[in-house]
Amino acid sequence: MDAMYSHIPNAVEMEPAIYALDGLNGPYDEFNAVAGPPPLAMDAFIAFASNDASQGGHFSIDAGRIDILQNPYYKSRQKNPPLPTITARRLGAFVHIPDLPGNVRGPSALAPTATFSERYEHDFNGQPTQLLKLRRKPLPAASHGELPPGGVWMFDSDHEGRRNLYFVDSTGRMQPFLGNDPQADDAYATYNQARGELYFCSNRDGKYRIYRYRYCNLENNFSAWLADTSQAQYIEPVLELDAPGQTMAPFVYGDLMVFASDRPGGQGGFDLYLSRNNNGRWQPPVNIQKLMPPGVMVNTAGNEFRPSLLTLDFEDYHDLRVLLFSSDRPGGQGGYDLYLTALPPL
Repeated sequence: MDAMYSHIPNAVEMEPAIYALDGLNGPYDEFNAVAGPPPLAMDAFIAFASNDASQGGHFSIDAGRIDILQNPYYKSRQKNPPLPTITARRLGAFVHIPDLPGNVRGPSALAPTATFSERYEHDFNGQPTQLLKLRRKPLPAASHGELPPGGVWMFDSDHEGRRNLYFVDSTGRMQPFLGNDPQADDAYATYNQARGELYFCSNRDGKYRIYRYRYCNLENNFSAWLADTSQAQYIEPVLELDAPGQTMAPFVYGDLMVFASDRPGGQGGFDLYLSRNNNGRWQPPVNIQKLMPPGVMVNTAGNEFRPSLLTLDFEDYHDLRVLLFSSDRPGGQGGYDLYLTALPPL
């Protein structure tokens, strides 16, 4: 059998390494990048905050694309995967989020996703591979940030004084999030559709921590409930993730949450952490550096911030998870730059 099928590559996975997204990075700050859901399908649209246009002044939201090609290989014959080909390019101002006075940051797409079983179709230079099936449908590669019906883009802005969350409804109208505290800063919304849980961070209790709002109806029309201020009473802190210091920028996907924190025990400044949900409770967070192979430095003495996950969900094969984050580590093009790395199987 091996002789008969030895010409067919049998693995598609990335070896962890840190890759700078040079086609997106500029001389000032690029951060808060997030990919439009559902998961990455090798060609991902992203929205990110940048102050390049204002030459280091106020932040607005730019758009870009990341192309990742990870060629298949013979897992039984090669010790390591071949290096991926990664290209990134800017598309200009992101038309779905307004450019407001002050700073506009923290873009996040809330959109319904459908589970299904469909063959993963991708031409790897004409090479056949083992049959892989996806569990979630990715956005079309030609997308420029348009979301399925009912989806909305959320973001935060300080144009009214404090940093608060907003969303753009299906008519293009900007509305404030139901949970904003006018005396505090609220930012970085993320949504878990399977549980109907929206997470964000806020300093309403004196320091940044992660909060949760449970929307039990699992309504896919996000505009119908995101502005209902009568529901603000149900917002609660996620105490399992709390620690001394600041806990910010959550991103949730399935049973995983990644976030940034300057809690004690890190590499320096803000580090990235990961927590897994088990039976409805978030488990003690792990510094992501502890999950990485030696020499692959996700967390550094600088600041790592606003992580997000780009994921290919396969049936009967371990998922490919790519961590996208920003960092002001030495060696970048200036200020905060955008980076990505493959996470080992979790």
